[in-house]
Amino acid sequence: MTYLIAAILLSSFFLISCAAEKAESSENPSIEEVAEEIDELVGEAKADSIEQCAIMPIGVKPAGGPWGYLVYSTLSVDLEKLEKLVSRYNELDEKRNDQSDSFSTADFATEPELTIKDGRCHGEGLYAWNSGEVKENV
Repeated sequence: MTYLIAAILLSSFFLISCAAEKAESSENPSIEEVAEEIDELVGEAKADSIEQCAIMPIGVKPAGGPWGYLVYSTLSVDLEKLEKLVSRYNELDEKRNDQSDSFSTADFATEPELTIKDGRCHGEGLYAWNSGEVKENV
């Protein structure tokens, strides 16, 4: 009987601990978690025309300006949610830069040229962060 009670208490403690950790993570997500959310929200960036493709500056270089430009489709994204996620990503990136005394080159991230490849928005150039690439740039 004592073992059963101990097992129940231990299991309860474990479940409460996991729930608290998950709640804390959702309140204070890491930059990696935010990057994953951005990638999921952008999805495949499907578009029928180039007018449905757009870019948004993302990341904060220690020397100033964005690290790149997120390519997304206005056809398939919740713009308000995307703006909030990118803003949070930028805050976390700036905080990380400050904490690690990071530095960067002073080059200017240029806006990519937008095209459609295989029915998806695609940015050409060094500073284009295409669908699924946010996690790669963390």
